[in-house]
Amino acid sequence: MNCAEARTLLDAYMDGELSIEGGLELERHLKECPSCQAELASRRALGAGLREKLDYHRAPLSLHRALRNELGRADASSAAVASAVRPMPAWMRMAASLILVAGLSSALTYYGTSSGGDVIPDEVFASHVRGVQSENRLVDVVSSDRHTVKPWLDAKLDFAAPVKDLAKDGFPLVGGRVDYIDGHTVAALIYQSRKHIITLFVWPSDRPAGAVVTSMRRGDNIVQWSDGAMTYWAISDLAAPELAEFSERFQAAGPM
Repeated sequence: MNCAEARTLLDAYMDGELSIEGGLELERHLKECPSCQAELASRRALGAGLREKLDYHRAPLSLHRALRNELGRADASSAAVASAVRPMPAWMRMAASLILVAGLSSALTYYGTSSGGDVIPDEVFASHVRGVQSENRLVDVVSSDRHTVKPWLDAKLDFAAPVKDLAKDGFPLVGGRVDYIDGHTVAALIYQSRKHIITLFVWPSDRPAGAVVTSMRRGDNIVQWSDGAMTYWAISDLAAPELAEFSERFQAAGPM
């Protein structure tokens, strides 16, 4: 896949519309192409800015009435409209222009300033689901031995991801993979609880240690925390209390 092909697929990738095979092929290209990584990050920033920062202004009731009246007159005299289109009143054209300018100004203002923080849960969810649904995507290195998984990840990442053995706590290690979240490469550690898969995403933190935050995405539970050195996002279809226990066990295991 070249850059031209990859960029035609970025929007569909962001919307989760690519097939598993297409998504995997694009992700392989993204891992090796800084230019397309930057393009993807730019599009995500724009989308986040539009969703999170763009002010919403409800149209005044007078505008609703004026438009309704105009449409009613147009329907009642469709034959006349066919021969001579009725121009929009000047005040209505001015109102529409002001709304458009305000929207574009807000979008441009926040394009480069949005942190995209609310995008991360969506990316975590999408990556977890792709992994669970595809046997070839779930793990790159299959092993229950952290001394096998950690060196493999360390060789492929620019940071040392903590890999912990939680088998005695009921959460055996399955393996790991390298993934891509929020514009950078991350470690994805795969644990298991009975028949449930837990994906733990790990990357360096730029914030101090904070309290555990829980959330949900389309039926999957998410637990997020930071120890000051690393940021952690755990996601699974486990019940929320069990996923919270996994988080507690992982933190209590200490540095490894």
